Amino acid sequence: MTASEKVHPKFIEAMEKLSAMSEEERLSEKNKELFEQAMNYAPLDIQPKLVAIRKKYDDLH
Repeated sequence: MTASEKVHPKFIEAMEKLSAMSEEERLSEKNKELFEQAMNYAPLDIQPKLVAIRKKYDDLH
């Protein structure tokens, strides 16, 4: 099984959408649900990076 097969499709979908945005857009209130989707389905090795981004989001809001 390859690494990509272990990644949940909802995580891939959310990250594709988030990756196409500017940092300001990613951290906006309107994209909070999309970011939450990415957090909920993220592989364990990626979760610490997303937690750091969430902290940045929380600091802005």
